Amino acid sequence: MGFWVSGRRAAALAAAAVVAAGCAAGGGDVGQGGSLKLGVITSVGSSLTNYPDVEAGARAAVEAVNRAGGVHGQPVELLFCNTRGEVNQAVACAREADAEDVDAVVGRVDVFSTQTLPVLEKAGIPDVGNVSTGSEVDYTSPDTFPLNAGTFGAFATLPYGHKADGATRYVFATIDLPIGIRQGEVASLVARNIGLDVVPLIKIPAQGVTDYAPYAQQIKDSGADAATVALGPAGLQAFVKAADAVGLTARISGTAFTFGQSEAAGVGMLADRMLVAAPYPSTDDRSVPGIAAYHQELDAAGVENTPAVRRLAGLNAWLSVYAAVEVARTVPSDITRQSMTAALESTSGLDLHGLATFSPAALTGQGDAFARFPKTDYHVLRFDSPTMVDAGQELVPDPLQSVRANASR
Repeated sequence: MGFWVSGRRAAALAAAAVVAAGCAAGGGDVGQGGSLKLGVITSVGSSLTNYPDVEAGARAAVEAVNRAGGVHGQPVELLFCNTRGEVNQAVACAREADAEDVDAVVGRVDVFSTQTLPVLEKAGIPDVGNVSTGSEVDYTSPDTFPLNAGTFGAFATLPYGHKADGATRYVFATIDLPIGIRQGEVASLVARNIGLDVVPLIKIPAQGVTDYAPYAQQIKDSGADAATVALGPAGLQAFVKAADAVGLTARISGTAFTFGQSEAAGVGMLADRMLVAAPYPSTDDRSVPGIAAYHQELDAAGVENTPAVRRLAGLNAWLSVYAAVEVARTVPSDITRQSMTAALESTSGLDLHGLATFSPAALTGQGDAFARFPKTDYHVLRFDSPTMVDAGQELVPDPLQSVRANASR
């Protein structure tokens, strides 16, 4: 049911190369610091959340690290657990991370963070590179070390993108769950703070919806010319089609972690009307050196060249592995979850392929509602059927900046 060891085969294949690398270097740091075991937790195959790219990106990074000599002369081990989009299985994955003695969890994408992160916290397992949906525990727990504000930051970015696009009246439509409502409240507050006229939230039932046309009609009737829609990947595709059917002209937006190239392909030319946001450039833009390196390592790992396994959540997991690896290399004694946490708490200014600067030591702050979310830039992106491209807007620096002090619950 739980973890399967995707990294063990890679570790075995790399072991000889790691030893050889250590010998060639006159021993280097072979045997110092112990081995590093990383866990990956996400959902694959669920209509609510489906991220096969997360395991693919993490595995590609681990294999590249091991080919280059591993950490302290020993291969990194990677373990993966599929939550299947089910809360009980998500909790089981967190518990099994503890049972399997992982030193850190990396690149986690998990809508059940409220239930799972406390399990990791109790076990003392640092959570590196979590893509947060905005659960309160994600920005209050000292156990989490994100690279960015995840989908929560993306939702806060979209009002900026719509305003730069010329919109004046904004609405947030969300699945009627506490996390979706919280996302909508904060995005709407950001929209007000930057001068948009904001329509009250539109709530969409979490279950039983087979036709999204009534909710698209609500947006149309509100007079909004910009609408962020927070649904799962399948739901958002259906919503975009329903919006077209009712003649909705408002520009629809969503997070690029949820609505990526695969989803754009599913709605065809309708995707060209949308905006999406992410803390990284599009994974289609191989002119960016870090994006090119990501694809090169996926190629070397034998990952198929399809959008489903080369998306932004996978890029984040790839970077999260490198963040954990570089931190582990600073541990002078045995690598454990405790020594990893201590090293993370003193790490700052770590460059991750030019795509992120990792400074977990700075993830504190009095009077900051989102102190655990780094103040990172976000990109506004669009589609050119189905390629994801830059929308031609300026980067949004720390999209949560206007609500950090006043985003009360």
